[in-house]
Amino acid sequence: MRLFVVLLLGCLMMLNVSWAGAVSPDMATGVSAFQERRWKEAMAAFLEVLGQDPRNAKARTYLNLAAKEIQAQQQTRMQEDRLRVLSQTAQRLEDNRMNAEPIEAALLDSTQAEERAREERWQASCEEADVEMELGHLLPAYDRVSGVLSENSSHRRAQQLLSELQSRAHFMLERGTSLTSGDRFALEGFYAYSGADYAAAVAAWRKGAALLQQTNSTPEAARLLKTLRYQPYWKIAEARVEEIRRAAETLEAFQKGTAFYAQGEFEQALHAFRRIAILNPDYPHLGSYLTQSEAAVEKDRARRLGERKQKEIARLFDAGLAALQQEHYREAEHIFQQALVLDSQHEQARSYLAQVQAELHRRHDPQQAQQHYEAGLVAYAGGRLEDAVREWNMAARMHPDHAKSLHALAKVQKELALNNEIVP
Repeated sequence: MRLFVVLLLGCLMMLNVSWAGAVSPDMATGVSAFQERRWKEAMAAFLEVLGQDPRNAKARTYLNLAAKEIQAQQQTRMQEDRLRVLSQTAQRLEDNRMNAEPIEAALLDSTQAEERAREERWQASCEEADVEMELGHLLPAYDRVSGVLSENSSHRRAQQLLSELQSRAHFMLERGTSLTSGDRFALEGFYAYSGADYAAAVAAWRKGAALLQQTNSTPEAARLLKTLRYQPYWKIAEARVEEIRRAAETLEAFQKGTAFYAQGEFEQALHAFRRIAILNPDYPHLGSYLTQSEAAVEKDRARRLGERKQKEIARLFDAGLAALQQEHYREAEHIFQQALVLDSQHEQARSYLAQVQAELHRRHDPQQAQQHYEAGLVAYAGGRLEDAVREWNMAARMHPDHAKSLHALAKVQKELALNNEIVP
């Protein structure tokens, strides 16, 4: 008990506030600070309340929870500092060929302690959610529980609390309890989000935010939106909706592609598989279908062009690439134009010609950069890593700030380096 009192007094000293008068004794002040995770302010407010009403059980419960949160934060910071120091020490010992086993053992202990601290933090959030729920504050309760489940979806206590929250929210929404429009939309969104109906959650939260913006000034709308607790989960829900949409689009394209492939309509199949490569280059079985479709289309193209013409086009294309890589843009332009005269459907020659012309006019072309980026995705999905590198380098040259191309380049270069290490 003495330790608990010392902790409370110490927090007040850090706040530089006196026992009375510095913080409003109104209970609502403490609850608001608590829900916004301003733990020290909340503690000071609840101490003020208890100074006037020592039997106030609600204030004492909140005070206890806030004290636990402050203690957990301090322990987390200390643990992070210890892990950092131990990691640096172990690295230095290894670099100097010294025995790092004692440090590694301490690192393991610290990691386990960090896991325990994380579990304690989750338990504390669940306790807070339980208190908020019993007081009828469902939105902050949802916030606490959703935060735990976003880090550990199998946390049993959080799942139990979520089940109870869903029941209470359903009752409130069905009963037509006197809720403000903003609270109702917020609660509808949390109810849908917790049931994995992300589209409904996004729709509810979007309506609630629009209503706040229509009826309040911009600063006030932002403040009110923050009190409704759902902004972080709104972003997660939007990302999930986009993932689901892309997954559905990818599956539909794959089904179309395989159907076209089975019917021998290889150009349509190739178009579908290239679309999948842009959406998800790691899609199962895509590489095989893409490679076989490209081979079938190329075979048909060769049949139409004739062997001699095809060899000439390939020679011109390679010569154009060489000139482009050496930055001989006029020469490359002329060569790609020759290739297109022989085969007007040569997509790569047309794409590189556009790049050459952009270089000649000293302009960056974000649209052409995106096309090269997508061509790189197709090459990557088909297992042609060198071609992917070339396309993504082209994209970066067309648009130096094309972040996706730069990220893809870094990824595929690591794969190529790993492949070189493995091959004897």
